[in-house]
Amino acid sequence: MTVLKDATTSEPRPAIQIRAVRTAEDLESVYAIRDEVFHHEQQLTPYVRDDPDDAFSLNVLAFIDERPVGTGRVTLFGDEAQVAWVAVLAPYRRHGAGRAIMEHLIHWSQAQGARYVTLNAQTHALDFYRRLGFEPVGRRFYMGHIEHQVMILDLKSRPERR
Repeated sequence: MTVLKDATTSEPRPAIQIRAVRTAEDLESVYAIRDEVFHHEQQLTPYVRDDPDDAFSLNVLAFIDERPVGTGRVTLFGDEAQVAWVAVLAPYRRHGAGRAIMEHLIHWSQAQGARYVTLNAQTHALDFYRRLGFEPVGRRFYMGHIEHQVMILDLKSRPERR
């Protein structure tokens, strides 16, 4: 694991591990993070467990000091990978967990042969996704009461990580 420096304070950032969800306990951690962020914090949806795509998707957890602090999911549809449910618990934001989750999902998608990665970004996070190479597509829309934007990352021009 690498300890990163925080660009704003020169303090070391905590080491972040990304692991694929493999156990029922891991999946419960995914649901707990989704529940905290999407239900309690954002009041977006109480239905964080009932997504049928979870059964055939890659879900990951981000850990700091062995504590699950973030999650994300990617689902393959032909040559397109669709990212969803990206969330980091509030006390752990701005430590690199969201970026680590996204980089893992992007590189996994590329290794699976995906040509594009798409997602529905909450508009407050557009710059975050732009820094990862995503571009907005189409009009903004509301999911629940939160404004979103479809975004796409073209993997054809992105070098594959080894």
